[in-house]
Amino acid sequence: MKITNVRINGIENPVGFAYDYLLCSWNVEEAKGKKQTNAIIEVSDSEDFTDILYKKEAADLKQNGEKLEVELKPRTTYYYRITVFTDGGECATSETALFETGKMEEPWIGKWISPAKEDTFHPVLEKTFAIEKAVKRARLYLTGVGMFETYLDGKKLGEEYLAPYINDYESGIQVLTFPIEKSLEEEKEYTLSILLGKGWYMGTFGLGMKDKNFGDRMAAIGELHLEYEDGTVEVVATNDSWEYYGSDIEDSGIYLGEILNHQLWDGKENAKKQVEVLENLEEQDGTRNLSVEKLQDRLSLPVIEKETVQVKKIIYTPAEEIVLDMGQNFAGFVEFKANFPKGTKIILDFGEILQQGNFYNKNYRDAKSQFVYISDGREEIVRPHFTFFGFRYVRVTGWPGELEKENFVGKVIYSDLRRTGLIETSNEKINRLYQNTVWGEKSNFIDMPTDCPQRSERLGWTGDAQVFAPTASYHMDTRAFFHKFAKDLRDEQKMLDGGMPNFLPNIGHTEKAGSVWGDIATFLPNTLYTYYGNTEEMEYCYPLMKDWVDFIDRGDAARGEKTYLFDFLIHSATGLHWTDRHRQALKEAQTIHLFLLFTITVQHRSYVRWQNV
Repeated sequence: MKITNVRINGIENPVGFAYDYLLCSWNVEEAKGKKQTNAIIEVSDSEDFTDILYKKEAADLKQNGEKLEVELKPRTTYYYRITVFTDGGECATSETALFETGKMEEPWIGKWISPAKEDTFHPVLEKTFAIEKAVKRARLYLTGVGMFETYLDGKKLGEEYLAPYINDYESGIQVLTFPIEKSLEEEKEYTLSILLGKGWYMGTFGLGMKDKNFGDRMAAIGELHLEYEDGTVEVVATNDSWEYYGSDIEDSGIYLGEILNHQLWDGKENAKKQVEVLENLEEQDGTRNLSVEKLQDRLSLPVIEKETVQVKKIIYTPAEEIVLDMGQNFAGFVEFKANFPKGTKIILDFGEILQQGNFYNKNYRDAKSQFVYISDGREEIVRPHFTFFGFRYVRVTGWPGELEKENFVGKVIYSDLRRTGLIETSNEKINRLYQNTVWGEKSNFIDMPTDCPQRSERLGWTGDAQVFAPTASYHMDTRAFFHKFAKDLRDEQKMLDGGMPNFLPNIGHTEKAGSVWGDIATFLPNTLYTYYGNTEEMEYCYPLMKDWVDFIDRGDAARGEKTYLFDFLIHSATGLHWTDRHRQALKEAQTIHLFLLFTITVQHRSYVRWQNV
């Protein structure tokens, strides 16, 4: 017998997360017994469990999620283990797992820093510091807008892409935690670098293709906490001692792609300058959302490289273009090794279909979906930093010499979700259909459940998420992923007087969704309860559900005269004509359904509270 899949809130060894509650879950495998007769959960702040901070023991501890009542402290690592006994006389203890808090409500020493306002290039913020004695523990707490990557002596820290992910910056900004003590040696000097891109914060996105939706200053804030073996502590924080210079990223955007130009600064001055510390943030134009009070420990799962895809074939099209066929639609990017003459310009265009044998991506609407690389002669592995693409085909322009399939590799990125469900039949067409739904999830679960990963949209449409949530939760463990989305929905709902958005991020807070789209407020919590059985998530989502039901119930103006999106009810094939009466009937059926779900939630909530009296 063994204990596997040990998780806190559905996450394996979470570091720097916000813990709205603590749910410990696990699986029992290879057991002879049929019933758990006892279980013990132990929590300690030491890896050897010399000091037990919390212990919970009972025969009925829930494997799908047992709530822990641990008083958490900021910047602390907690270790835990589970021991299970069965009616077969077996006993097994899990391997030691951990969870770690971020800064929580602890005051910040670091300040928001940025290049001078006139320097609008993609900057690198930089600080050199010395380690003079042995380091016991080192944690970097960092975020940047719009997106950031951080490097220690030129080596990227962590495996995540597109951080700090999708935020409504009016509500909060997520902070990431980087454990780096293994990278630090005494009596050495290090350079910490922060590369910034436009991202969702100031890049062009949304149905209106507007830029600078939340601000117009790329900026970062961080603290490196160094705990030495001799018991002393040092903090290296972002302040006016940092410097900046221009990176080689000429431009970046979620929709528009990226230009990596290693000749960008040829003939131009790119000297290091002192950063500007941003003050009076709420009053200063372009920095209104950068208050320290909005900094939050993360809820987003890491977006990482989950799979690789090899080029299946090289196509020479009738238009005399060179196109890579990856053999599979996915979201991510391609990576290649560069060793070209100085001045070589390579253009990669991304698309999902061929038209008459030729590359075609006009269906991407306003999304340029292009990566441009200009070489200065260096040898390196090349990838974009602050964008991703939805694609199967890649048009390659400017490649010097003969192009081979081995020159490129596709990197599939999505949120770090654990696969849980599988369907395989004797019918290959059904298997293919099933795999299509899996790939749909992989391509659209990049921090937020989007409607598409390729065209100029890529928004968290609430109707799409509501309908697909049960399927998604069969394929993968979505507890943490949808918990974050529920939090985002609730943040937006507070600005809409109980209404719900059609999509996130909802710039301007003007949309109030109707049937199906807005009903995610009740349907999503119900899906999470159905699949994972945790009343804690229903309790967490109760305000979200209640305020939406109240919004619907406030009268005909709010319930019957809203915009109801029936664009996916295609009726041309049958000749069915949707009248207002048909729409009203469907709308009322949906409303009855959401009220029933809410009633069930209230009943569960009341029962749990009665049990705990």
